[in-house]
Formats: sequence, C-alpha cells, structure tokens
Amino acid sequence: MDTLEYVELDSKLRPLGTLLSHQASLYPDREFLVIGEQSWTYKAFDAWVDQIAGSLHALGLRKGDKLAIMLPNCAEFMGLWFACARLGVVEVPVNISYRGPLLRHILEHSDASVAVVDAAYVERIAHEAVGFGKLEHLVLWSREQAPKPAAPIPALSFGEFLALSAPFPAVDVSHTDTVAILYSSGTTGPSKGIVLCHNYFWFGGSKTVKVRGITPDERIYTCLPLFHANAQLLSAMPALVCGATLVLDDHFSASTFWERMRRYRATRFNYIGGMIPILMKQPPSPADRDHSVKNATGAAAPKDMLAAFEARFGVRLIESYGQTENCTAITNPLDAPRAGSVGLPIAGYDCALVNDEDEFVGTGVVGELVFRPRYPHIMMNGYYKNPEATLAQSRNLWFHTGDLMTRDADGYYYFVDRKKDAIRRRGENISAYEVELVVNSHPAVLESAAIAVPSEVGENEVMICVALKPGEQVSPLELIKHCEELMPYFAVPRYVDFRSEFPKTPTHRIEKYRLREQGIPPTAWDREKSGYKLRR
Repeated sequence: MDTLEYVELDSKLRPLGTLLSHQASLYPDREFLVIGEQSWTYKAFDAWVDQIAGSLHALGLRKGDKLAIMLPNCAEFMGLWFACARLGVVEVPVNISYRGPLLRHILEHSDASVAVVDAAYVERIAHEAVGFGKLEHLVLWSREQAPKPAAPIPALSFGEFLALSAPFPAVDVSHTDTVAILYSSGTTGPSKGIVLCHNYFWFGGSKTVKVRGITPDERIYTCLPLFHANAQLLSAMPALVCGATLVLDDHFSASTFWERMRRYRATRFNYIGGMIPILMKQPPSPADRDHSVKNATGAAAPKDMLAAFEARFGVRLIESYGQTENCTAITNPLDAPRAGSVGLPIAGYDCALVNDEDEFVGTGVVGELVFRPRYPHIMMNGYYKNPEATLAQSRNLWFHTGDLMTRDADGYYYFVDRKKDAIRRRGENISAYEVELVVNSHPAVLESAAIAVPSEVGENEVMICVALKPGEQVSPLELIKHCEELMPYFAVPRYVDFRSEFPKTPTHRIEKYRLREQGIPPTAWDREKSGYKLRR
C-alpha cells in the first residue's frame, strides 16, 4: 500500500459514526446487518444508531466517557458500538464469561460510568468480589420478555433506555479520537486496556478488504464474539468499508455450521484454530460442499489439516497473524499461501525478529516478532492508565509481541511458541497470572502455577499445579468449583496437579518451563474425564 492508497478516504470520513452515515448515503437500501431472521439496511441501521446515541446522551454520556458493553452477539451490541462512535463515547467490551476479580478489574479500571449488560449477568455485578467502580447506571438487555431483575444500582430495561432517546447536538469526532478500550489477557499482571482510535478501525477494515479481495456483493459470516477484536476488525469493519453484508451469529455450532452457511448465503467466514479440527471431526456428508463459501480467514489452524479441510469443504483457508494492538500485521497472500506459515508482512507495517537483546536474527533463527507502523494511527495508542507497560512493550521503537517465530528466505513467517506467560485455549487468551490469582485465593492453597498443556483439538488446555499449605486438604473438584465462581468458564483449569514443591530459580520464582517439559503427569486430575460440567 502506498501513501496515495492510504489516504484514499478523507480523514473526516474515517470516524466510525461518520463512516456509517457516509455508507448509508451511498447504499441506503443495501443489506448491512443480518442476525437470525432480522436484517437492517445501511439506512435503517444508521437511523437506529442515531436513536441509541440519543438515549446514551440522555443518560448523560458525553465525549470521552466510557460505556461498558457486556452482551452476547446481538444487534444491540452493534448499535451501541456505533452510537458510542457517533457521540465520541468510548466503548469498553466485556467478555460475557467474566466474573469475580476479572470483571471487577475491567469495570473499575476502565472508568465506565454506564454498563449495558445482559440481565442474566446482573448477579455477577452484585457479587461482593466485583464492586461497582464508577458505574452510575445499568441498562439491562434480554432476549426474553422477562421482568427486570433487581440491580445494585439504578437500572433501566433496554426498552426504557430506548424510550429516553431525544435529539442530541452534533459532536466533533476526529479519526484520531479514542473509540474503544479492548482488554487483553494479562500475562505478568492484570489485563491491560488497549486504547484504539477510529482510524485504527478504518485502517483495519480497509486493509482486510484489500488483502482478502472482499467485494460489495459478499456476505461475511462470523460467530466469533463482538467483545473480541476479531469480529469487530475482521468481519464488521470490512463489511462496512466496502458496503458488504455482515452476518452475525451468536455461537459456533459444528453440527449446524454448514447449514448456517447455506441459510445465510455466506461467501466467507472468520475462524479460530480450534474450529477447524472440530469441523473435520463431523461425519462426512454429501452436503459438505453445498454452500457459497469460497474463503475463510483465521489463525492457528493445524498445518496437517489445511489441505484436507480445503479438499473436503471446498473452502480456501488463509492463515494470518495479528494482535489487538495492531489488528493484522502478517497474512498469507491469496495467490501464494504457504502451509504452516502465517504469511508475509502486509503493507503498513515493518516486521522483524529479534533476540533477547533486541538484535535482529537471521533467516531460520527463532526470534521474538516485533513490528512498527509506517503510517500514523494504525495501531494502539497505548495501554489505558499504564504508561509503563506502553513504554516497555514499545522499547527501542519496536512493538514487542511476545511471540516467537522464524522467517524463511522468502520472508514468510512461521509461529513457534509464546514467549510470554499466556495460554491460548479455543480462541481465548487466558492469563496465567489471573488463573493463579484465583487459585491462590483458596484458603488451602500455598502457591500455584498455571501452564499450557496440549489439547486434542488444537491450541492448549489449562493445567494448574498446586502446592497446599501444611496440614491443609482440598479435593480437585472443590478447587475447580472455587475457580468456577471467580473466573470465566473457559479459564477454569481442566487438569489439577497437586505437588509438594515446585522447581524454582535462585530468586524463588517457579520455573514454569520445567513444568511444561514434564507435561501432564499420570496423577493429574482431569475435569473432563471426571464428568463434571462447568456452567457458563
């Protein structure tokens, strides 16, 4: 991408609320959003966003204020996101599985004054381990027509919220203004709030359209959650940028996946690595190729399944690499993908591999991936209220990803391992620190270490290694139930390994690499084999 391509859309049109109105003026009757049996044209969705913005303004939200959104995939989430953008309000998506200390951290740290929450999650906010931060109002959404539950602070139903709507004054929103704070999983500390501006979203959508060859007549399907960057950046934004249709589903179902592709006439979808082996495990069917999907984009699909998946389903899988901090920096080109590779750097980013001293390493040598932007405002503005982490991550003027890779002679990058202490499980980044924080809060636990161990469906499972206090006893199931109350279901460990001591450094830090080398011991308790089912 050269400079002329980058500035092809006037910067005044890049704020998301303005971009939506611009597209609505160009394609008023074109279908923009499809959810279940409902659909919105660009014009209808733009008008609905105005109504929601009027309600947010009536609640007192002004430019720079924070709105927490704790909803499953639904039209209201989309409407709130763009209404925030129109007002200059900052959206703070919250993982719907969060509870306890993790939920408290985000609600308090983000400074959100209003939260729109699924009514089913109210008890989590009322929990004594959460607290309210600066929250002044709750808006309670529900798919079902049910009485409004009691809430610990003033609360409105979503219908009552919409009824507040009134005309609001135009807000001067720049493409460099903050539009979202997306929380990553913490690695050595609590989750960090990634501050993102309007231009970041526009650039991510625009780049995805170009490198994927997306056209306005396409129907982009995603079942990935809107509270993660993937669905917003790689599905919703490309659809908006090129005037295509976004098909938003609320969950992944392997048994009905291809039926959904046919039903929604999808032309492409986004995936996370764990979806691919799960789909391959479904019984073969004569209808495996009875759909309109040509391409799918994602990351971490097992290398040995790529060719088999493409042959069986007739869908080309395009592997990429990105983080919330930079959207997508590396991707396989459509005309020359390489199995096992995450691809080549895309225009807009410089990428390199470095050793622990930040010196560049050569071809075939493992190093940490670092990158830097060529243009302004195309990656994060920093970590919210955490300048130390921002500086540390961007030392020597390169953003450090914490991921180890190699690069071949043609410039293709290959993922090797995670340098940082995080665990990837079925599309979710899990903070080992936060798992340990909850486990260590059990009165019988002396110390613990959460590590990644192999999973049968790709990526990892979580194993917690635990040392108990002298004279204390607790069963694996009791410990898991303790975790279930205080962390999202996907972070609850599958394996529990009790041990009397840990391998440690001279400074008494647990040597997790040695635990990982030992793998899953035969004495480890397996939650899945026990038959215990987590609640979600």
